This record gives sequence, C-alpha cells and structure tokens, in this order.
Amino acid sequence: MQNAEESRTLQEEWSLFNMRRITIDKLEAGMIAREDVYVPDSIVPIVHKDTVLSGHMIDMFRIQGIQRVLVDIPGEVHEEPPPKIKPLIDDQLRTEAIDGIRKMFTVVSEGTEEENMTTAFQAVKEIGNVVDQLVDTLSAETNALIHIADIKSYDDYTYHHSLSVAVLSIAIGQSLHLHDDELKTLGRSAMMHDIGKTLVPVEIINKPGRLTDEEFKIIQGHPQLGYDYMLKMNIGDEHIWPGVLMHHEKLDGAGYPGHRKGEEIPFVSRVVAIADVYDAVTSYRSYRRPMPPSDAIELIMSEAGFDYDIVSAFIEKIEPYPINTIVELSNGKKAVVVDCENSKRPVVKIADSGDMIDLMDIKNLNLVITRVVTDE
Repeated sequence: MQNAEESRTLQEEWSLFNMRRITIDKLEAGMIAREDVYVPDSIVPIVHKDTVLSGHMIDMFRIQGIQRVLVDIPGEVHEEPPPKIKPLIDDQLRTEAIDGIRKMFTVVSEGTEEENMTTAFQAVKEIGNVVDQLVDTLSAETNALIHIADIKSYDDYTYHHSLSVAVLSIAIGQSLHLHDDELKTLGRSAMMHDIGKTLVPVEIINKPGRLTDEEFKIIQGHPQLGYDYMLKMNIGDEHIWPGVLMHHEKLDGAGYPGHRKGEEIPFVSRVVAIADVYDAVTSYRSYRRPMPPSDAIELIMSEAGFDYDIVSAFIEKIEPYPINTIVELSNGKKAVVVDCENSKRPVVKIADSGDMIDLMDIKNLNLVITRVVTDE
C-alpha cells in the first residue's frame, strides 16, 4: 500500500521546506500536523494531516515510539511554492492517448477474432492520431527537457507506461534529428510495445512480489505474443513491429526473446528499449518505490546492452533534477531544486537557512549533489 510519504506530490514536497519536521521533545500543543502520523510499521494513521496537536496526542506519540513529526507552527510566514511547470502534454491529449491505448489493449484481450478485426483497426487509427499530435507537440518544444512529472501517473500503470514510453521515444528521436515521419513510426511502435502483456495471465502481470522463474519465463514471452498478434491481425507494418518484438533485446545478446545481438536489433527497438527501462524504474509499483531520475539515468548509462549513441541522445532530453526535487549536497545540507535551467548544476534552496545556491556559480563549484532524498 502506498503510504503518506510516497503519495506526496512534488508541489507538496516543496512545502516541507516551509514547515518543520521536529523531534518529539520539541513538539508543543497548538502545532499543526502537516501529514498523517503513523505508528511505526502501521498503515493506519493515529492522527490525520491538518490536525491541531494537543498535549494528549503528543504523549501518545511518545508512548508509540514516534520520533519526529512534520508540523506547521502557527504565526510563521510561509513562502509560496514556485509555479508549476506547464506540462508538455495537456490533459485532453493525455486522455485521448490513454483511451486509445486502453481500447487497443482491450481489443487484444477480449472478444473473437472476427469482432476484433474492425475494432483493432479503429484503435490503431486512434493511436496513430494521438502519436501525430505528440510529435507535433514535442516538435514545438524542441529544447524542452522531459520532466518526470510530465509523464507520470500512478493510475492505470499499463496504459500510462505505454504513453510515457512513446513520449520518451519521440524525444530521443528528436535528439537524434529524425524526421517527423520517422518520429511518428517510432511513437506508434513505442505506444504498442507492450501489447503482448494483454495475452499474459493477469495474476502474473499484477503480482505484487517477486516472480518465480516459471512466471518470469511467461512474462518474457510477451514480446513474441504481441508481435504474433499484430502479424495475424495485419496491424501496423514492418517498421512498427520490431519495437513490439525486440524491445527487450540487448546489444550483447543478454536480452529476450531471441537473444539477438548488435545490428540484428533494429533501431526502433533500441530506442524503445531505453525508454521502456527508464519509465519502468521511475514508476511507482506496489512492490517498490520509484527510482529518482538521476539514479535511473545512471542505470541506463551503466547498461552494456544499450546503444551508446541512443543513450547519449536520451541523456540530452531527460531532466535529472526536476524542480521541487529534494537533494543532499556534498556539504551534508539538504535542499530543494528551484531552477533547473542548467540540468546538471541547478539552483537549489537550502532547507534550514533558505539560502539560494546556484551550483553553476564559480564559488559553488566545490559543491555537488550527492543523492536525491526519497526517504525523509
């Protein structure tokens, strides 16, 4: 179950720096809890967010072993959070994309072949229209980096994952200077890359814990299942199919389902592979927390099975420290990112002092970001 820490939005994370997380001995009646308060290892809060604390509640915290509580102290003046960044994908386009993906996946998993044929072609057409809009939208923002908040949702993971992989793949293609027609082909392939998962038993797809060896073998069959279905139904073409069949292949032959190597893996598959891994590891799942963008980038860079040129293009388009990211600096100070125009050396606000630090400034070059804070 997702707890209070995991469910905070990035905008709410900023507010942490206008409040105080203080130890139990400094709590006073009249302070306001700014998050649900849980007994250790419990999923049911004993005090809800926005509750004015009483002496009795504070005693209860002490008895239950609660060490620190995030509170708002009456009378303190709070700063306004920075304005939200305008997302690259507006709500209407996102809704159209998810509806198209959902229809396509439903067609594959339900109904007879005769019933599916017409519906499948209609779903593919809708997906194609959405991809065209995505290419146009992203082409209008050629210098924009992809922020994790632009493409994330914890609802309907399978559908949002397909959309995210399409956005990331198109962005990578732009970095590689592909023409619009090539970007649209790449986007269509990415949008349908996981279609074979609809033919895998749902209890395996949604299993919250580690898969058994046998279950993992079944999961590894989804690229072939999706490819076979598209050929059988005559959906798409030879430019789209490779992204479905080979998005888990690796240049070193360590991938699946065919253990292909090097040039045996088409370009579109190599792009979708990187976008797929990045979105998967930065997404919340019931069995693990999402990886920060900066760590996910390091993971991608360390993977020997990925194409170097495509990885380089990917890095150019991804924002490792989006605005509102909480980071720890090499001097031990915690800070929040407030300006990421320079994606690798952003401007940060120090938590305890409120000082603004531009990491690009020559006097601050001795400071580096050592980690993204996800556990406080």
